[in-house]
Amino acid sequence: MGPDRRSLDGFPQRRRDAAGFALACIAALGASIAGTGVGASTAAPGSAPDVILRNGEILTMDGKRPRAQAIAITDERISAVGRDGAVTRTAGLRTRVVNLRGRTVVPGLIDGHTHAIRGGQTYADETYWLDETSLASALDKIADEAAAKAPEEWTAVIGGWHPNQFSEGEAPTVADLTEAAPDRPVYVQYLYDYALVNDAGIEALGLNESETPPAPGIVVERDENGDATGRLTGGIGPFNTLVATLLPATPEERKDSLESYFGELTERGVTGFIDDSAGPSSAYDALYALADEGRLDLRAGYRIPAQAPGNESAFFEQVMAFRPPRQPDGEIPFVGIGESIVFGVNDGVRYSPGFQSTPEARQELREVATYAAQKRIPLEIHAYNDDTASQILDVFEEVDQTYPIGGLRWAMAHLNTGSPETIARMQALGMAFSVQMGPYFEAPQIKDGWGEEIARRAAVREAIDQGVRVAGGTDATRVGDFRVWPAVEFQVTGASAGNAVVRPPDQRLSRMEALRAYTQGSAWLAFDNDDRGTLRPGKFADIAVLDKPYMDVPKNEIGDLRSVLTMRGGEPVYDKRGLLD
Repeated sequence: MGPDRRSLDGFPQRRRDAAGFALACIAALGASIAGTGVGASTAAPGSAPDVILRNGEILTMDGKRPRAQAIAITDERISAVGRDGAVTRTAGLRTRVVNLRGRTVVPGLIDGHTHAIRGGQTYADETYWLDETSLASALDKIADEAAAKAPEEWTAVIGGWHPNQFSEGEAPTVADLTEAAPDRPVYVQYLYDYALVNDAGIEALGLNESETPPAPGIVVERDENGDATGRLTGGIGPFNTLVATLLPATPEERKDSLESYFGELTERGVTGFIDDSAGPSSAYDALYALADEGRLDLRAGYRIPAQAPGNESAFFEQVMAFRPPRQPDGEIPFVGIGESIVFGVNDGVRYSPGFQSTPEARQELREVATYAAQKRIPLEIHAYNDDTASQILDVFEEVDQTYPIGGLRWAMAHLNTGSPETIARMQALGMAFSVQMGPYFEAPQIKDGWGEEIARRAAVREAIDQGVRVAGGTDATRVGDFRVWPAVEFQVTGASAGNAVVRPPDQRLSRMEALRAYTQGSAWLAFDNDDRGTLRPGKFADIAVLDKPYMDVPKNEIGDLRSVLTMRGGEPVYDKRGLLD
């Protein structure tokens, strides 16, 4: 169970038919309270709210009423939004009225592109350097956590850090890791670029006893004597395969780890996400089990990725043959295919121009895209760089001539070097831009590969200016911070780790633009914008009450924001201060 979740004796657990509730709200829309200046739509007579949150700064993300003071919740939905007087007068004898004391309320955050299902299942066994500001303290953490483990257990830092976050400005060496944990195996992965194992790790993997790599696709660096140096290279697939072998767990342990991970998300005010690739079908078992056992506190949307290179179209035709294009209902909505659609047009984590897919790969993409467009299946596709995106759009534009893709909410993910021309082509097709925080970590490499001008340019800024829908994500956990607020901060400040590359003011997002991407934008991408993403009557009461005022905290402190109360569908999934006790 997530941290500080309240079962709350007597707290309503009823579920009301959404359509019937919406009709009740519509029937009462004219019931504005005289003298308030801002009316509050109310539920039907006799159905007083279960909870009213008043005296707050409510950022509704609703263009018709962008700010309010109070919000009423009946069953799982919002029944009124407006001024204190208008909303509180809807209270009944059993309504719980909570004084927010000026706290900021926002729609529950939605991470529109993450790998939470995979990352969450190893969360309990991982070591994180997200908040470490010096290499010395990071190595101390390695030493402490290694000492607490059994001799054969790995201490593993699996991405989510950058040397520029450390005051020393340096990455650890194999010698550093060996000194920190001389008799325990240690694995430290830097994004998807490389990984280091200490001396005990070299021994545990048998790197000097065998020429066979520890996982398919992993390359073991060796010195002039043929001995392993402790440095490994590979790619997304090989590294994920290796990590799975280093951190084995039982199904029950994976399920518990995933639940704990989701609890961390609710502490930040996250109420939903879209997972764009969890791996093989078995990777979803823990998620399904949590839902079956009533232990899932988030709306866990997911996509189905291709599983192996070659004939991906046949795979998708087979897997989609007995299911609808999407399944919006329930706690685990299916929202289409992606982000890996065709391996041959996936540029991985590439920091320089020059990617060129083969004619065969583009033909395979054409077959997958034609099938998806014909069957009206949503998709999201990976494109790190502008030249990759251009090749993909050549195919999509051709498919669109026969099977229009407008309205399918197809999206391009990452696009860290996206040009105005590419964004314009996406806009013409009705595609969305799924933006993440990769450049927070990777901006120096992008600068080296593409030049300073492009490294300082934000494709997301161009997308918003051209009217392209933008959905905000993190790409956690290997190349992103799963806590979401650091991703919001990056979009606002434009500053990469250690300020190595800082976007100019005209390339940054305003606070409201950034928040909109991680609420309204991601809800739209999930086909759930009628129910989530804004705070207005009739929508789900997916709400986060923040510990600090989002609009007023210094920009470089946005990433530290937390929730004191997170509600999903009107029920508290995190209540740090017992506001609903």
